[in-house]
Amino acid sequence: MPKPYVWPDGFERVPREEWVDRPIDDLARSYDRVRRHGWYANLDPVVEELRAYVHPGDILMDYSGGTGILVDRLRSRIGDLAIGMLIVDASAKFLRFAVDVLRGDPRTAFRLLRYLKDAGRLQSLEEVIDPPMLRRGVDAIACTNAIHLYPELDRTLASWSALLRPAHYVFINSGNILDRNAASDEWIIDTTVAALNEVAERLVREDERYAAHRAVLTDRARMAAYSEYRDQVFLPPRALSRYLESLERTGFAVEDASARRIIATVSEWHEFLKTYSDAVLGWIGGTEKVEGRVPGADALRDRDEVLRRSLGELFGGADTFPCRWTFIRAKRRAR
Repeated sequence: MPKPYVWPDGFERVPREEWVDRPIDDLARSYDRVRRHGWYANLDPVVEELRAYVHPGDILMDYSGGTGILVDRLRSRIGDLAIGMLIVDASAKFLRFAVDVLRGDPRTAFRLLRYLKDAGRLQSLEEVIDPPMLRRGVDAIACTNAIHLYPELDRTLASWSALLRPAHYVFINSGNILDRNAASDEWIIDTTVAALNEVAERLVREDERYAAHRAVLTDRARMAAYSEYRDQVFLPPRALSRYLESLERTGFAVEDASARRIIATVSEWHEFLKTYSDAVLGWIGGTEKVEGRVPGADALRDRDEVLRRSLGELFGGADTFPCRWTFIRAKRRAR
């Protein structure tokens, strides 16, 4: 059993909110399968940095921690070390799964960031973290495979800056940051989505098996709507300089920005993209998000077949493809 961790007085590990007791969603189950995918080796350098950095009594915040994959990996490396691990995420579905997996470990805690529709923004940490924790602050922040999902970088990073103790660190990684030093064959992983769409459109035009899905290809308005939805889920990548500049503006001193070559397996990337098929190839069969209708079984079969074939063509029939993963470490400057 992990050693007990003493959270600040008045801080509840598991909030008394309705999402905590919902049934676990199939989307969260599907997403969590990436924990066994080879390309999730991108977490290993962050886990090793955190293992060396944290000490008994520290609190780590895993921002956009999803189903708890990073924290679960870290637990396997630190044994029973008495640190607090606070998972914050904007998805109630994913966070509910994390609660199911990690609730029994007294070192883990969970907070949901809600989207404020009227304000057009996500809640800040100051709005969801209890006053005892805000007064104490956290000793480290990790954000893995997620920083590229936040369009308002300054707002997000300023929220981190308000909670992180001075002279303490943030650890970031992402496979969706543009780097001019990348090798010519290295992919920014989400750019595969736009590229495979081009292949998919050609397959549908040329192969009679998919004739039922051709009409939408000539409807500019509908295709634009699907493109917009795709870009909401798989945001266009930004340059590394954007992230470094935003960190500096919001109170951090960047100490390291490096990259690694991560090998992804095409079949595993297919499994991941299939989870988000409504955004990836939603124009095949339609989606509820865009057109208010759910695709039928035949359309879903065609969509998955086109997805698989498109990935095969995109990578020339290879089993794997190389990706560029960026790693950033930054220190919170004194206030």
